[in-house]
Amino acid sequence: MSHATAERLAYDGVACGVLALRAGAARLVAVDRCLSTMDVAHASAVDGAPDGSVVVAEEQGAGRGRSGKSWTSVRGAGVWTSVLLRRAATAPPGVLSLRVGMALADALDVYTTASTQLKWPNDLLLGGRKLAGVLSEARWRGTRLEWIVVGVGVNLRDAGAEPAVATLGPGVAAAAVLVDVVRAVLQASSIGGALTEHELAAFARRDLALGREVTSPVPGVVAGLDRQGGLRVRTAAGERVAVSGSLIFSTSPAELSDAAGL
Repeated sequence: MSHATAERLAYDGVACGVLALRAGAARLVAVDRCLSTMDVAHASAVDGAPDGSVVVAEEQGAGRGRSGKSWTSVRGAGVWTSVLLRRAATAPPGVLSLRVGMALADALDVYTTASTQLKWPNDLLLGGRKLAGVLSEARWRGTRLEWIVVGVGVNLRDAGAEPAVATLGPGVAAAAVLVDVVRAVLQASSIGGALTEHELAAFARRDLALGREVTSPVPGVVAGLDRQGGLRVRTAAGERVAVSGSLIFSTSPAELSDAAGL
């Protein structure tokens, strides 16, 4: 398996076959270390890995995020995993990551005393600090979609990142979180089409940015999402919709950390 150490028989003390069964995955591969679980998942897709295959790593040397960002994912500090999807239901670009985020927020609430918040387009936060991140990458052959890899990173403990991140705490089992993450990805990937009114309302209840002033991706006040997954922003010239970019609040000096590696 390229970009990775040899496969392991277990993750967090639980056999990979047992974890795959619990999560509803086609198969689950655990490695000690890799550059990025997303890279490993893409390589496995080239080698014929089936829909629903999962890769999880103890640590990453170059975890990947939006805009080419990379970082080291510290051993034992979180759950770093990617899921290969060959039969994801058709949805507008960007909607899958949002659906994964909403499903994941529901799952992570079990481990927290406060509700998990969502920050467009791919962050989950707790108490205003980053708890998890979601990233989706597609591979095409001409105009035909070959597969999608969804990467998720969840912080379990503080590894000294700057700025500080939110965590689920040292008492939370990585194996249990992994199962919940994979289930969330598979659940979200089974839903097609644009976001429904119910989904828009569900996102709004957790939306960290709703009603707040931002300087990027469009200066103005956030008014929520549209059904295609775009960010609606009220500006002096009227409402605009951003489909990409980083969400930066006018009251914050910098974008929140990307410390939950993928």
